[in-house]
Amino acid sequence: MFNFFEEIKKKAGDIDNNLLNDYNIINLSGKLLYVEGHQGVTIVNSEMLAFKIKRGRVVVEGEGLFLCELTDNTLTVQGKINKMEIF
Repeated sequence: MFNFFEEIKKKAGDIDNNLLNDYNIINLSGKLLYVEGHQGVTIVNSEMLAFKIKRGRVVVEGEGLFLCELTDNTLTVQGKINKMEIF
């Protein structure tokens, strides 16, 4: 079975693969955000979503944001994604 993230990690070259296992985030056209490896959601509203990751926090700002899917370690957000920052 093809694994998108594993294929990208193979092409990363000299980067230590242990550093690439904390979380994965895909932003599709600024309309859909898919996350693997979150460690809990801390803020959810139509203009902001924040969640914890290993060694930090991610804040997503936008318009009409809503949480489509939430599991123990994945989440999917839809809406107009204007900005994403990792702290």
